[in-house]
Amino acid sequence: MAERKIDPRLQALYDADVPVYSISRLDCMNRCLYEAKLTYIDKDRGDENIYALLGTRIHDTLERLMNNEATEADLLPAMEDELADADMFGYEFPKDSKGGDSIREGWIANMTHFCKTYRKPRGAYRTEQFFLYKTPKNRYLQGYIDLTYIRQDGTMIVFDYKTSTAYKGEAVKEHGRQLVLYALGLEQQGYKVKAISWIFLKYVEIRFSGKKKPNSKERSDISKVVERRKIARELERYVRDDLTELGYDDFDMQLIIDKMLEQNELPPQVRDRYKILPYVCQYELSDETRQECIDYIDSTIDKWETLTEYPPKKFTQPTKYGKERPDTFYCTQLCSHGKRCPYIKEYLDTSLGGDEDDLF
Repeated sequence: MAERKIDPRLQALYDADVPVYSISRLDCMNRCLYEAKLTYIDKDRGDENIYALLGTRIHDTLERLMNNEATEADLLPAMEDELADADMFGYEFPKDSKGGDSIREGWIANMTHFCKTYRKPRGAYRTEQFFLYKTPKNRYLQGYIDLTYIRQDGTMIVFDYKTSTAYKGEAVKEHGRQLVLYALGLEQQGYKVKAISWIFLKYVEIRFSGKKKPNSKERSDISKVVERRKIARELERYVRDDLTELGYDDFDMQLIIDKMLEQNELPPQVRDRYKILPYVCQYELSDETRQECIDYIDSTIDKWETLTEYPPKKFTQPTKYGKERPDTFYCTQLCSHGKRCPYIKEYLDTSLGGDEDDLF
């Protein structure tokens, strides 16, 4: 990705020694103070992880695609180059719970489908739009927005590409603040933001008319969000209903279904009955989410500016039954300092080693 030029507004703040934050920096502070100290005080960026590496060239290619500097045919080579770099430099996907490579295989299958089937959307879009937001307490945050769309009425829709798994539970709000911050920054610049959304590249939304229950005679409109690699598997039951309606016997139907499952592609006999779209997941933009984001920014910076010690995150978290369970995935798989962190090493040595009397 080409190096960005520093916006004059941002440079003026740097020249005046005014602290400028980003949402990723604030999230790091709340996640692990030790990681934040190493990264932002000691200026030690640590090591990239597989997820930091993957997606970079795809994002870059999507940006060039929207700016008419690339085509959809460039997406798959970009992904393959990323995987080659990951293999060359020894970056590995996390193992699944059984120690296999299904996480790697799943990511590749999902993203390969995306690269082969994605089509550039129509309309007036802007890429990598810079924003600088000033909070009511005169704190500054900056960033770049993947994609913005100007509607005919002049309002704007904000999009953020994600190659990760779709968010669930508390993670929705945690990651949603980034989108809200984008809106706050744009609104401060005079734009009217209509909606904020993620585009989860590993997923599709499928719209069709089908029977919600296998034995039902009634059809209704259905919308399903599925991983790209599971499209055929998720739609098998509905395609069987369609083929039965079209008069196929069991033998011919099974041949069609087997080919569909093997290729993860809807059969031509029923393809026009299904609308497969990129998964665009909207996040709530309201006075409440705006204020929650502002409070998060100020409370995080207030805490950071008064710190004298920088302890690591807790390596356990409570369960609903009141017990503690290990919570080390981020530290061992995602943290850029995880390989050299003395705290996680000590915890793992202690928790995995245990007392010598309990080894057998």
